This record gives sequence, structure tokens and C-alpha cells, in this order.
Amino acid sequence: MDFYAYQRPVGKIDDIPKLRDEFIAIFDEKSKEDAVIFGLLYGRRLLDITGVPPCKEITDSFIAMRRWLEGKTSYHEARNIPFSSLCRSVRKENDALKLRLYQTMAQISCIPHVKFHALWASDFAVALVNRLYPNNMAEVRKERKAQSELLRYATSDPMISATFRQT
Repeated sequence: MDFYAYQRPVGKIDDIPKLRDEFIAIFDEKSKEDAVIFGLLYGRRLLDITGVPPCKEITDSFIAMRRWLEGKTSYHEARNIPFSSLCRSVRKENDALKLRLYQTMAQISCIPHVKFHALWASDFAVALVNRLYPNNMAEVRKERKAQSELLRYATSDPMISATFRQT
């Protein structure tokens, strides 16, 4: 599988390939821990821009991701949330915006399992932005730049990332 070309669950998205490639270049330099910190930061951003309050499953997944960063649990705890309760919420959701958000959050919560879920979450998020702002490449550009900035800033260095673990 070409992890960098993987978009089947998302389908076609209106994207800016140059900015996606920039995100991938930063992503390749990051550890799984860095990717998890990015996921926590980015998940909070997505909740803010959509105005959707976090459901219990999203809150639980953020807690599990923080626990994984602290070495208090295996990746199973964070991964099992989207594969059980969050996926059930997705299947029941009729609102297309919330559906995309929950799918993106499921990818984010799986980052402790496989780092590439951060990459896939970034694509799901662009599909979410496509839904929020149809045919608006300026918003896609803004979102891809925000993704790269958050990923660039996310680091597992304890002195830098301590505050982010509380996100």
C-alpha cells in the first residue's frame, strides 16, 4: 500500500497537492509521539472551526491519546474507541458535516496505533473543509497551511510539548 496515496475512504477531494506534499515532508520527519500531539492539537482545531461540541467518544479518545503519550496505556485503548463507539456514532449520523468530522476524529484517535492515521486524518479534514466551504480553495489552502504549522510545532520534546498534552 502506498500510504501517501491512500485516499479510498475519503474519495476525491478538492485539494492543493503542493501543500499536501509540504505536509507529507514535515510528517516524514516526525515521530509517532509527535503525530499524536499533532492529532490532539488538530482535533481541537477541528472542533473549534466546525462549532461541533465534542461527544463523549471524542473526549474519551483524547484522554486515551494523552494516556498513551504518558506511557500509561497501550495504543489499543485509543484505537478501540473509534473502532467501537465512534464508528457506531458515524453510522447513525445523518448530518454530513458531523459525519465527516467523526470520520476525521476516528482517524485522529488511531494515531497511537499507526502514525499514518495522522496523514489520513489530514485528508479527511480537507474533505470536511470541502463540505464546510464548497468550491473554496482559499479555505483549503488555509487549512493545509494550518495542518503544516501544527505538525511543524508538534514535538515530543517534553519541555516544548507539556502544555499540548493537556489539550
